[in-house]
Amino acid sequence: MKIASSSAAILGLVGGVTLGMWIGVAMTTARDAAQAPVATASAVAAPAAEPVTVAPKRLARISHVRPVTVARPATPDAAPKLVMTIPVSAPELHDRMKPVLARGTRIPLAVEGFRDAEQFATLAHAARNTQVPFILLKHRVLAEGQSLEAAIRASKPEIDARQEAARARIEAKADIVALSATD
Repeated sequence: MKIASSSAAILGLVGGVTLGMWIGVAMTTARDAAQAPVATASAVAAPAAEPVTVAPKRLARISHVRPVTVARPATPDAAPKLVMTIPVSAPELHDRMKPVLARGTRIPLAVEGFRDAEQFATLAHAARNTQVPFILLKHRVLAEGQSLEAAIRASKPEIDARQEAARARIEAKADIVALSATD
């Protein structure tokens, strides 16, 4: 009886350690992916590029990490022109988006949850262009995980959601380019 309970205790301990190591690797990998350096600039016009496969050295031994393919300019002279990204908390973005949003909208509350200024501006323009309340589109896109097209289609099935989403993206990109040009 003593051998059985000792064996069960040892198996439980070994199983716990193994499970802890497995979870630790998964959490570390997820954390490293979340903390990966975020590009602070995005390419406006990129020439033809030669793809290069890069595998992170620290994570190369882990089987579920896939190599990342990045584009490398064909020549050093063909480097893409860069436009600085604007943070969602930037006051100049708030000033630019205030006329786009409904009167009385609290901008600090409106920008909560967006990953970047372009996503926020796109949703704001889509709300104005389609006359769908911004908060409804925000809820459908951020909380429910719908695409902008699906959120527009769910709110107003009679309009062309694809065209309206494309129009909002173009207007948002124009705002971001105009804001980064003034910096």
